[in-house]
Amino acid sequence: MNKNKKAWIRIVEATMGVMLVASVLFVMVARAPKNTENNIYETQHFILEQVSKNDSLRRLILTYDEAAPDPIIENQVNGMIRGMMPAYLEFSSRICKVDDVCGMYNYPAGIERKDIYADEILITSTLSQYNPKKVRLFVWGK
Repeated sequence: MNKNKKAWIRIVEATMGVMLVASVLFVMVARAPKNTENNIYETQHFILEQVSKNDSLRRLILTYDEAAPDPIIENQVNGMIRGMMPAYLEFSSRICKVDDVCGMYNYPAGIERKDIYADEILITSTLSQYNPKKVRLFVWGK
């Protein structure tokens, strides 16, 4: 009879251990960041704020001419954005005049199956220059 009690205790211990591990995994999966609309907007806004706070990038953006686009300026802006963009998102950016309607240059293939989130920020001036522009950021999931 003593051996049967030990066997039942081991079965209960093993069951409790499995339940404990499963509950920890469940909590970790529930807290993992998800590719939700709110997270995308927060990420977009954070990146655009960082672009607006970078003085050298601000100066470059203010000198950008839409009539003769400068790929060097576009590459520098996109490089900074790329460095902060999470791996599960893709993006496109555009610099325009404040009163222009700014769309994407190229839409990704299979656009009908993707949600594209757009946000923008105004870059208005530096201490020596006033030539307002807006930087528009388009983001979608991979």
